[in-house]
Amino acid sequence: MDTQIQLYTSLFHNNPDAVFMFDMQGRFTGVNAAGEALVGFTSQELLRMQIWEILASTEGLDSKKQQQILSTGIRKNKHYQLLHKNGQVVDIIASSFPIFQNGEIISRYSIARNITQQKKMEEALHQMQENFRLISENIMDLIFIVNVDGMITYASPSVQAVTGLTIDQVINQHFSILIHPEQVTNAKNDFAQMLKQKATLDAEYHYPHPDGRMLLFDVKGTPDVCSNGHILSTVFVARDITERRQSEELLRYSDKLSVLGELAAGIAHEIRNPLTALKGFIQLMEGDEFANQQYLQIMRSEIDRITSITSELLIMAKPQTLRFAPNGLLPLLSSVIKLLEPQALLKNVSILTDFPQVTSLILCEEYQIKQVFINIIKNGMEAMPLGGNLTIKVVERPSDVIIRISDQGQGIPAELLPRLGELFYSTKETGTGLGLMVSTKIIRDHGGTINIASDVGKGTTVSISIPKALKPTVSFND
Repeated sequence: MDTQIQLYTSLFHNNPDAVFMFDMQGRFTGVNAAGEALVGFTSQELLRMQIWEILASTEGLDSKKQQQILSTGIRKNKHYQLLHKNGQVVDIIASSFPIFQNGEIISRYSIARNITQQKKMEEALHQMQENFRLISENIMDLIFIVNVDGMITYASPSVQAVTGLTIDQVINQHFSILIHPEQVTNAKNDFAQMLKQKATLDAEYHYPHPDGRMLLFDVKGTPDVCSNGHILSTVFVARDITERRQSEELLRYSDKLSVLGELAAGIAHEIRNPLTALKGFIQLMEGDEFANQQYLQIMRSEIDRITSITSELLIMAKPQTLRFAPNGLLPLLSSVIKLLEPQALLKNVSILTDFPQVTSLILCEEYQIKQVFINIIKNGMEAMPLGGNLTIKVVERPSDVIIRISDQGQGIPAELLPRLGELFYSTKETGTGLGLMVSTKIIRDHGGTINIASDVGKGTTVSISIPKALKPTVSFND
């Protein structure tokens, strides 16, 4: 028996966890050193106190409730908060056991473990998770977690607002579903290189939105490398920079136009004065029967060409007072087609149209839009010196109208397409590049866009987008 008492006493006093004993009135009858350290009171102080005095919250603990707690059987792993002698709150996990004598509970003992630091870590982790949730749900940047196989395991809620895809459509899919098909191979190579070098990835990728838009994303990827050097997963943050890039391009374009405007104004001024004199003398020579009429015709033709170039330069140089008004698109196109049909017949070109039965009005400056159509259609005819079909198709969308003008010429190599629209650059021997440059400026002034696609040996298609103005109206052909 003495041995058992010694063993019990050793376990009681040397237990690393706090051990408390109290009677059925809640008065402390014993405490070990770990218990004293846990609450800051000495054993002498605790033996004059009740358990309720060190509980952080005693709300609702009337005598009936206290007795009920003391009379309960085994209570395992219950969370309590104790008041330390210095006033601080201590979080504990405690298990309480009854001590019986003659079948009745005469006292209890409790084993308690301090979990204050663990609780703080849990709360900090919870706060971090909550912060991450708030950030991921409200930020418009896209956040993805991608495993080493390239599969998306997490996508922030913003993915639906930006990409038009739901979370379920993205999770467990390869990241390539969010990249333009032409860039997928490069993106996969970039991903493999990031894993190999365990370095960050910084790239730009296009994404074809389901609504037809082409978005540009600035993508930053970071591998999550654990202590043993293995990559657990990768984190990607993608930002939509479509509008920013368009603004930058527009700013660069405006700078070019500003320089061009100053140059064009000077050229036009210097050319127009001698042109006036030349025209006057030609008119005088036309009355001379001895003048060579063939030479006069050539001179007139070249002067008209210089006059045309000068007029286009002035459009670029001088801000125009635009008077926008609602106009039917099909009547504008039809009038331009009638104007150019004689030239088309001479060049053995057939102009084919594919117009909808109903088309919306566009808000435009009539003569400028006509000038654009004339420039593009003439370019298409000149691209087919042996003749062919020139197709004009109109497609209506919710907010704009697309005019596609396609020829059957030799096409333009892909490396030359970016240069189209530059001053004095043209694929035609006698071209100046001004026609397309002026057309691009006019369409931009109208809030639209011009895009050129070409296949060598098949032909070129120019797509012009112009915003709608009012409700649909009956087409010109009706």
